[in-house]
Amino acid sequence: MPSERRKSEDKDRQVVVSVRFPSQLLDRIHAVAAIESVTANAIIREGMDSYIRERVASPEFQEAREAYLARAEAQVATALQDHSA
Repeated sequence: MPSERRKSEDKDRQVVVSVRFPSQLLDRIHAVAAIESVTANAIIREGMDSYIRERVASPEFQEAREAYLARAEAQVATALQDHSA
């Protein structure tokens, strides 16, 4: 029963998005899904999860993260400046 409840909770949190794929890529997704007896959505979700995990672990992402945080801190500091002086 707990696994059924979790599946229901996970489904409640899912959001539908529209994504465009080149036809050849979509054909490949459908082929893999058919061979593995899963849905194309499952293939896409698994692929994106894998891609995100790989990206956030990369040195390039870590460098970009640091730069993003520095820019955000600078923007917050600018927003907090007292311009009435």
